[in-house]
Amino acid sequence: MKYGSLSALVAGALLVAAANPAWAQEEWSFEGNELLVTNMVGEVTVRGHDGSRIIVRAQRGGDDADVISFEVKQGGRAEFHAVYPLDQATEYHYPRRRGGSTQFRLEGWANESSFLEDLYSAISPRERIRIGGDVGRGALEAWADLEVLVPRGVETHVVIAVGEIKAMDVDAAVDLDTHSGAVSAENIGGDTRIDTGSGSVDVNGVRGNLSVDTGSGSVEAANIEGDRILIDTGSGRVTVNDAAASSLEVDTGSGSVRTSNIACENSKIDTGSGSVTLDLVQMGTGSYVIDTGSGGVTVNLPADASVHIIAETGSGGINLDVPNAMLRRMSRDEVELEIGGGDARLEIDTGSGGITIRSR
Repeated sequence: MKYGSLSALVAGALLVAAANPAWAQEEWSFEGNELLVTNMVGEVTVRGHDGSRIIVRAQRGGDDADVISFEVKQGGRAEFHAVYPLDQATEYHYPRRRGGSTQFRLEGWANESSFLEDLYSAISPRERIRIGGDVGRGALEAWADLEVLVPRGVETHVVIAVGEIKAMDVDAAVDLDTHSGAVSAENIGGDTRIDTGSGSVDVNGVRGNLSVDTGSGSVEAANIEGDRILIDTGSGRVTVNDAAASSLEVDTGSGSVRTSNIACENSKIDTGSGSVTLDLVQMGTGSYVIDTGSGGVTVNLPADASVHIIAETGSGGINLDVPNAMLRRMSRDEVELEIGGGDARLEIDTGSGGITIRSR
């Protein structure tokens, strides 16, 4: 493996202006079968391309942009890191983040690779780093925006602290992780994992498993085809449209869940507070569970559904529009019925809210 600073490969020159230094775009080209990219502050865009080498383009920003260095490890599991002088400064001003700040410890960050641990070996892994728009005097103003071009089949893992991540037209698995910032992925030909501590997530077009985890922020997912779709948000609405999977799981502490044109073998939707709509165009013989502490529930069943249904609400009526259903038990707040042969099982439980079950 070859690694180290590839400053000799930088394509671009430093332009200096007396009052406001401007940096030219810098570029690296190297080989690798998979890729890890880290950048503490800034935006990262990942794109697929038809070439055989990984290409990274960097654009520095901020009054102290010259403090950033770039390190590359190529071959096999390649790595690209925007490196910040954390042994000199642990606070960074990021004007794109208006108000507020994000803090994180280096220990989780540096564990991504031994190469990265070596780059930050001069600072304690338990040191807190603070980034935001309202940090005090003495903070450095420096960030880097990265554009990453990856060949077909090169799995890519991106980790940043504060800033947005975008991935598009990548023909391989992607793993996108930010402590604070929005994440979007479009036309991904592989398993897609997205994790943001705070920020919205927008996914459109995944051919593979999808896993989304956000502490706070809305999630929109559409045109997904994989074995498993898993979405977890502490607070925020979730929308899933035009998806086909063996398993669909959605968990939100607070926020509505809306789905349309869903084909799945099993489903579990759990929200502490928020309404739920499950719109099924195709069902299997598995289990479908909807549980909300507070909120109405609507389930649209395919015309050929074969399912045993048990629905219960603590406060709210139950409305049925299902032709040819065999009613086994019904009261104001509980119903049990069977459609077709009853191959699948649907359980609905809401603490407060009406329930509507109907055929498409």
